[in-house]
Amino acid sequence: TKDAGTYDINLADKFSNNNKNFIVLPVVPTDIGPEQSQNNGTYSGLSRDYNMIGTMGLWAMRWNSFFPVSAKRRSYADPESDPNGWHYVDFFQRNQPRLLPFRFILIDNHGVVRLNSLCTVDSFSWAVQRNGDIGYSIAIREYRAIGG
Repeated sequence: TKDAGTYDINLADKFSNNNKNFIVLPVVPTDIGPEQSQNNGTYSGLSRDYNMIGTMGLWAMRWNSFFPVSAKRRSYADPESDPNGWHYVDFFQRNQPRLLPFRFILIDNHGVVRLNSLCTVDSFSWAVQRNGDIGYSIAIREYRAIGG
């Protein structure tokens, strides 16, 4: 079972029905969730301003974490994750240039899906840490198909 307050993050390419392009992130930050704005505006009337309720903006998320690089599975890593952190770097480097959205799934420690949405990876950077693990930073944003 998962510790209270832990989450799973799954990423797949949009057409991943066979789990070939599907990953479970091994280490999820303790505080994670989307930021979503609403495109409200202000209308200036003759004697006062008015708040106009706008459409919902796209949600976005950014986090930093690391991919363990070890032949031995780490106790704190998600048991469904890949113990080879380089597979995650390869996943992003291989799939970002395909110009297809990813599917982002956030699952809480009770198995409840809290977010399941298409997204784009706006930025992904990585660096090898002193201990050999791969530190990374990622920013994702909701993807909405036009006319869909």
